[in-house]
Amino acid sequence: MPHEFERFLQLVQAERDFFWHAEGSVYASRGPGWVDLVGGAAFDGGTLALGWPLGTGTFVAVQPQSEPVIEVRILPDPHATGEVHTRSRPRRRDKELAPLANVASYRLLCHQLASLDGTPSSYGEGRKMLSEFPAMVQIVGGIWLALMREEFVRFPGGVRVLVQPHTGPGEMVGLGAAMAQALVAAFQIQLAPRELGLLVQTALHRLSGANPGVLGPLVSVCSHAGSLLLVHQQPAWLWGELHLPPGTALWAVEIEDGAPMESQHQLQVATAMAYHLVAEVTETAPTDANSYWRGYLSNLGTARYEARIRAALPVSLSGAAFLERADVPAGISIDPAVFYPVRAAAALAVEEHLRARMIAALLRAAASKAQRDEDLHLAGELLARSHGGQRAAGLGDPRADRLVEVIALDGGGLGLYGARATAAASGASLVVLGHSDAEAALETLVEKVAQESGLHMRVTGGTSSGAHATGVREV
Repeated sequence: MPHEFERFLQLVQAERDFFWHAEGSVYASRGPGWVDLVGGAAFDGGTLALGWPLGTGTFVAVQPQSEPVIEVRILPDPHATGEVHTRSRPRRRDKELAPLANVASYRLLCHQLASLDGTPSSYGEGRKMLSEFPAMVQIVGGIWLALMREEFVRFPGGVRVLVQPHTGPGEMVGLGAAMAQALVAAFQIQLAPRELGLLVQTALHRLSGANPGVLGPLVSVCSHAGSLLLVHQQPAWLWGELHLPPGTALWAVEIEDGAPMESQHQLQVATAMAYHLVAEVTETAPTDANSYWRGYLSNLGTARYEARIRAALPVSLSGAAFLERADVPAGISIDPAVFYPVRAAAALAVEEHLRARMIAALLRAAASKAQRDEDLHLAGELLARSHGGQRAAGLGDPRADRLVEVIALDGGGLGLYGARATAAASGASLVVLGHSDAEAALETLVEKVAQESGLHMRVTGGTSSGAHATGVREV
């Protein structure tokens, strides 16, 4: 990654027609992609989640300017165009890089995101205006707007933004993290890493209308290379970091366009419905329920859930039937015609929280070489249980089930411990846990299933630090 950062700084210098005609420093940052090992999809239930920063990452360079304009220049992805290696070779006698071709440029007027007196637009107004631009420009403008609304920042002018994307899981979250980190450095805004991650989550949520959860933004800002970030999603408490055992690796597998996000909304509704029904089943007043369980099903505990609740919950419940007995929970919309997987949603919240804690414990214990292989295989079995729980709740990509099966049946002897569906917000379909030298075996199994299904699949590995840990380079 340090070499990639240096290469990006060379590109910044090559884009002197964009930056160098105005005075002032340029601030460069990088936000990694991400994937969850476990727990990320059940954030509405308040589970513990273990997030992993991938080796892919999006670079951003910003330069404040007095003109009230946000100018965005997006470079091509060198990993997609094959220019990663060719551009590392000097093309000029002074070893500087020439400006890239196929560059896209956009202009946002600052008064489109704020009134003339500096009052920021509402998120609804910002979403409507930014919808005319590509997704990356929307994120750039969304971070700018969120800083004004959430942190009361009043920008004295505009900014020039150079983006070099790296297509892969969590790339848009990585862009948001890099943009936020670069802006707070450029404009000397004091913001703790956790708060910066939550700002990114707010921007993505408000602009898209779909909540991506807090895990991805916190991983892309706060994580360190080679470590899982433990996030207790109630709503966003950092429980520290956990190094993977020596010789262990994680990979993300993308299947064409990744897992659908629509199912996450259905799970959100089913989780809210289940929370209300649990209060009915246990004859608990709503105010007492919130006092006992603090708004999250994962706080029920496994023993109580198994003894009193699981069998009493309906397997599924239509929106119409629920609305006959209760009001619509705040913040969600219920379709009367849809049947929601209420029991599976409750089970996922309770059981995924338990699985996340068990996997974290096993990974800590696996630091002992004598016990490592058995503990990692047990963690792999828990991943399989997690995959099944998510599929029962309507989550995940059904196209990935065959690959999970193949890894379970054939991967054990190849150094692959297990796989599961990831949080859809990551953009990946699966996460795979295995021995660090098993990547070639994974690629072989993925290619086998891809040929059987006719689907395009891609494996992404590596690890890199979040935007805060990586830091900002001033040019």
